[in-house]
Amino acid sequence: MAGRSRKLTPQDVEKIVETARSGASVATLAKAYGVTRPTIYAAINSHHEKAQIVRAGTASVSFTVDKKSLNAFDAFVGRLNLRSRADALRRVCRVPSGFLEPDEHLAEAVRDLSFQLKAIGTNVNQLVATKNFERRKGQKLKITPDQEQLLSKLLQEIEQVSVQVRTLEGKRASSSFQRYVASMKGQADE
Repeated sequence: MAGRSRKLTPQDVEKIVETARSGASVATLAKAYGVTRPTIYAAINSHHEKAQIVRAGTASVSFTVDKKSLNAFDAFVGRLNLRSRADALRRVCRVPSGFLEPDEHLAEAVRDLSFQLKAIGTNVNQLVATKNFERRKGQKLKITPDQEQLLSKLLQEIEQVSVQVRTLEGKRASSSFQRYVASMKGQADE
């Protein structure tokens, strides 16, 4: 048969495999589908390979990225001395099993910060409620020295909590990235 063979659809391949199993010859199938015998063999082999992958519990993944992202990924793969994009992507898919697990120390620190913020919020709400009550009674808003001291203290506490949050974010990002890179390199997570 001269020229390029036509492309077989997935439905064609399923029918070819089924017909071949029932005893039809490759030559007969090639003639029926208007393709060469090697195309029929390739379709049957491809079908069996895909079935084997499915039975093995794996799956193909594909996606599209822009050139800039792909170049950055390739550079990252190169820095890690990985063999290929496919190798890197397989590792990326395996990493989340530990990469996205919560860090107990971080979780405890966040719970502590949450408690501190709740206490600050309660104090601010009490102060605002007092000032709103005074305003509704027609009184001129004034801040007593005690209230001014409380406000100053609350602002300092808010700044301290803000610093703690930024520190935790930095530690978590650094720790997560280090674990990610270690997992990509195939090193054990410590």
